[in-house]
Parts: sequence; structure tokens; C-alpha cells
Amino acid sequence: MTRAVLDTNLVLSGLINPAGKPARLLRLAGDRFVLISTPAIVVECRRVLDRPKLQKALGPRAASASAVLDRLTSIAHLVSPELLAGVRVVPEGPDDDVLFDTAMAGGAKFIVSGDAAVLTVGNFAGVMVVSAGEFLASLGEP
Repeated sequence: MTRAVLDTNLVLSGLINPAGKPARLLRLAGDRFVLISTPAIVVECRRVLDRPKLQKALGPRAASASAVLDRLTSIAHLVSPELLAGVRVVPEGPDDDVLFDTAMAGGAKFIVSGDAAVLTVGNFAGVMVVSAGEFLASLGEP
């Protein structure tokens, strides 16, 4: 089964807009592809989701968004931080390098992101960086 790392921005987009392509990917995780992550990515997702501004924007959907994040965390194959090599790939966003480290250590072929700086990398060490729509298409999803 295809292995992929989802960028924090993509996960949060999926939690905010349950009708968008990122939300469709969140629903497919575990069934159509193996979600690869690392504790640092999980912590970042949780930290951003717990921001008061985002909680207010989600309103009554905040609890269900938190439950979706809990489900994703429970099904994700977590790569141990000790396995991350510390690659430098994204000059404009060194915090995004963890995505590439995680993909390589976890055997993922894709990083799915909505971040322009990450998307411009295109391909690194055999890992393709794609948008939500492109990844859906690779899974045969319209």
C-alpha cells in the first residue's frame, strides 16, 4: 500500500473544511494509504489545533476535529525521532525538513502538502511532493 506523510497544513485544512480534498485524504488514511508520521508532526498538529483562535473558528466542530486528529494519530506509523537524519531540503522553511526526514525514514513515496515552499521541492531522494488533488489522483480518486 502507498505510504505518505501529510503536512500539518494539509491536516489542519482537512479538519477545518470537511468538504475539501484534504478532508477526503484524512478519511482515506489507513484504508487507501499508510499514514507515516513522527511525534514532532503530531505535536505540531495538536498545538495548532488547540490554538484558541482555531478552536473559536471551528466552534461546535472542534470536538470532532480533535477526534479526527486522535484517529489519525492512532493509525499512523510513527517514525522514531532517532531514525531522522536531519536533512536540509527547504531553504525557505527549515521546519518543513522534518517531512522529508520522516518520509525517508518511514519508506513513504509521497509528501502531501499545501505549502508552496514544500511543493516547489517536487522530488527529493525519491520522495514526490504533491498537492492533495494530485495525491487523490494517484490513489485513483476523482
